[in-house]
Order: sequence, then C-alpha cells, then structure tokens
Amino acid sequence: MSFPKDPTGELLELMQGEGIDLSQPYMLDFYVLFNDEQQGRLAADRIAKEYPDSGLFLNQGEQNQLWELRLVKEMVPEHGSITEIETTLQALSKKFKGKLDGWGMLEPEDDDVDDGLDHLPG
Repeated sequence: MSFPKDPTGELLELMQGEGIDLSQPYMLDFYVLFNDEQQGRLAADRIAKEYPDSGLFLNQGEQNQLWELRLVKEMVPEHGSITEIETTLQALSKKFKGKLDGWGMLEPEDDDVDDGLDHLPG
C-alpha cells in the first residue's frame, strides 16, 4: 500500500513497515498544545462535543511547560480519516490559541499501559 508524501503518510508507511496491520482499529492519539491551562480546558470542552466517544486528557509538559491536550480515538489508521480529525482539531482549537502537534499510537502490545495522565470527564 502506498501513502501520500506528507507526515501522516510517512508515519503510516513506517507503521506498515514495522508489520502493523493497518486494516485493524487501534487507539490513536492526537495532540494539541496550549500556552495555558484555561485555554486547553476551553478547547477540551469544545472538542468533547465533537468527539463524545473519545478520551480527552490535558496535562502540562515537564520540559516545555506547555499544556498538551490528547484526544484518544479508536479507529482504523487511514490517511483520510486521520487528516480529517487533525483538520477538525486545528479548527476547533484555533480560537483557543492551540497548535496541532501531530498524532501517533502506542505499539499494539502496549495499549493497556496506564500512563498516569489526568482524564478529563466527557
């Protein structure tokens, strides 16, 4: 399978090369960064309305002190679907001064690891 030559396509190609079955659903993480907690919380409230069946987590980074909002969504990792979510997240977080910071996933055998992040009620 070939992918577009962009960051999402490159990551999907890498995942395929690692033997990950891209026809199966996985828990994907999408990231948006904020300069302050309040803006992150306001954006999270708005994003929760758009993705009610997804997990949302907001935590402050230890190194850069930015607030990271993480949307966790179970889905098949398809280029079009991922790009659509990123476009929506960028549009929803723009008025809260959020900056899209990409997406990723844990390796399939690591999906059930508790990462200790605070869960935002949805």
